[in-house]
Amino acid sequence: MIEKIRKIVQCRWGMFGVVLLFNIAYFALMSVVLPLQYEENDDVMMCMIANGTYSGTPDYHLVYINVLYGRALVWLYGLTNSIEWYTLTFTILHILSMSIIVCSLLRTENRTRWEKALWLLALYVIWARIIVALQFTTTAGLTCLAGCILLLRGTPRAQWSGAALVIIAALIRFVAAGLVGLLMVPIILYRLGLQWRQWRKYVPIVVMLGLVVTCRMVNSQTYNADPEWRAYREYNLLRAQLNDNPNAYTREVQSHLPEGIDLIDYALLLRFIPDPEQIDLKAIRQLSATVGSVPFSKQILNVRRLMKYVVELSILSIILAMMILTTGNKRKYVFLLLYSLFVAILIVHVSLDGFLKNRVFLCMVLPILVTYYMLLPNTTGKRRKYALCAAMMMLSGWYVWQTAQTAESKDYVRYQWQRLQQPILKQYVPDSAYVVTLGTYMSMEAANPWRVWDYPFRKYVLGWMTWIPFNTTVASSYRGLLRDDMYIFTTVEYNRERTAIPRIREQIEKHYGVPTRVRPICHNGRYALIQLKVAEQPVANKNKNKRRSK
Repeated sequence: MIEKIRKIVQCRWGMFGVVLLFNIAYFALMSVVLPLQYEENDDVMMCMIANGTYSGTPDYHLVYINVLYGRALVWLYGLTNSIEWYTLTFTILHILSMSIIVCSLLRTENRTRWEKALWLLALYVIWARIIVALQFTTTAGLTCLAGCILLLRGTPRAQWSGAALVIIAALIRFVAAGLVGLLMVPIILYRLGLQWRQWRKYVPIVVMLGLVVTCRMVNSQTYNADPEWRAYREYNLLRAQLNDNPNAYTREVQSHLPEGIDLIDYALLLRFIPDPEQIDLKAIRQLSATVGSVPFSKQILNVRRLMKYVVELSILSIILAMMILTTGNKRKYVFLLLYSLFVAILIVHVSLDGFLKNRVFLCMVLPILVTYYMLLPNTTGKRRKYALCAAMMMLSGWYVWQTAQTAESKDYVRYQWQRLQQPILKQYVPDSAYVVTLGTYMSMEAANPWRVWDYPFRKYVLGWMTWIPFNTTVASSYRGLLRDDMYIFTTVEYNRERTAIPRIREQIEKHYGVPTRVRPICHNGRYALIQLKVAEQPVANKNKNKRRSK
């Protein structure tokens, strides 16, 4: 029996089949135990657009995902809407990509069993961390890594398959795929070489890059064909750059705002709830230019934010140092030094004008680990073996702890969503009403990823949905919040000074001359549902206004 299994594993497709079945079981187990949940509400919103929950019909304008991938999802939802294709396609890509990565590691020659076991353990632990907070960025990163590994194989079939995976990854999240691709370029060049005789191996790569550029152009042309979508696309890109840029939160920028932009309006923009009429496309262009003018001497201070990754970076540096000190190959020695410098420059560059989020950092850790594995020295000394085992076990242990912490926080978020938030929404919000959440109070990401269409209400405005054509007739300014069918989901402390509601009311009266009042709908001690209404002016004030008009 054992011999039969060994023969199956040793055949061409046998190992891949066994690994694929194992990964299906592993993903299913992690999805139940952790369980599977989206990391943030971005994926929930894009899923709602794709399946038609948001606008009434499936739509391919997924904002952060290429329209070609969106059209494929619309076609799938057209076949049957009883399957949540957005989640299912991500699941398939996860399992397929991880199977390719694992098989590549197992088939690597000149690697001992303990080395393979250490790297597989780390990869599966990190994969569990990704599953517990599923996200389109990490999905694109994992898919691109699998594609790059196939490109390294050198055989035409593997390379064309790898090119297809990289293209799919670029459709899902171009930035994540580009980051993983950049980190894999050095090892691809190192392995394939730059000799003219090897030019055939680069044909799939060149074709792949051409198709990625073409897909980007198709995406741009699709949005540019409609003036509303073109304006929204530019607005949202600039808004995202501001919200994700630590320089935008500095006093230097806030004290030099462009003329005509109110400080409170800017503060509300940074809290993801801008007034579409006050912070319009022109204003956000000016703000983007202001933030972009922050000197390098100020930007470099953002590197200190990398301290939250000090454990991971320290362990990776220890592994790299051991590899450099034990390698006897001068070519590998120089490559490792240059690669470490390249990675350091890339990490610092990302942190200069952006928050290096954990999902992005995970996309960086995976290709770094794969590169380390491919360049492990062939010497097997006991000290190096024990030190390497200790470092890799520390890395795996750290991500086990991080996965447990993330799963615990997700359990709490899911509890809030199911026990505290959904009952309010289902009981007090009519089916035809609109709901806006200020900030990240509403745990939309806790919705069932396999049944996003069960979302308890129709609409969601503001946030990165500001200026989107779906909502231009709903809330083109803060005055839209005064509609009779508009409900605001917030915390019970909504009247506290310097919170969102008092500031929004202040800005409505300042910009539009409309005094407002708060109409409480309900609360449960933690969250509240309210409406903003036009406040009736006192009789004395009305008489004063009449006299002034005379």
